[in-house]
Amino acid sequence: MKLYNAQLSPFAARCRLAIYTKGIDVEMIDVGPGDVPPELDTLTPMHKVPLLVHGDVVVPESETICEYLEDLKLGTPLRPEGAAAIARMRLLARIGDLYIMEPMGNLFAQINPQGRDQALVDREMIELVKGIGWLEYYLDGSPFAVGGRLSLADCALVPMLFFFDQIGPMFGEAAPLKHFPAVAEYYKGIQRHSAAAKVIAELDAALRRMMGNKA
Repeated sequence: MKLYNAQLSPFAARCRLAIYTKGIDVEMIDVGPGDVPPELDTLTPMHKVPLLVHGDVVVPESETICEYLEDLKLGTPLRPEGAAAIARMRLLARIGDLYIMEPMGNLFAQINPQGRDQALVDREMIELVKGIGWLEYYLDGSPFAVGGRLSLADCALVPMLFFFDQIGPMFGEAAPLKHFPAVAEYYKGIQRHSAAAKVIAELDAALRRMMGNKA
């Protein structure tokens, strides 16, 4: 099994967190900017990472990859028990994908103060704060998003919250999580999980490299 991976991608990090938690053997093929393996073009017309290859099965999109790994019943289960808990897990991941990652992705294009579109930044910050507020409503400060153990919801949220915590200072907010106590407590608690801590460290190192290259 192979995962075409980008260290700084929150979506690839989502897959890595699932893989690390499950303890399964997956070959990581790192894809850097301008260094796309030629076979990637033949594997999917989407030309994006992460991409999982399992024998003859090719699975794009991070949520689909994580669900596929779960359906294979490999390693530690990452779905909670019961329909209500599973629905909550999927809702949290959905909030993250639609209402946190979309505005945050637009904000990352505005990191450089030179040429920054302040009107766009203001608009996307409103949407981002709204999404984090919805997350605040559904989290209770526990160290896991749902079910008392790491789940696919955590796989989605951990990379997103890493970037939310990092992006605030870039736009004048030194401690963005202070406004969301349940989210802050959750993010602090989840870092005690070894796989989550590993993914956060990988993201931090990749972000530092990127910022260093831009300096």
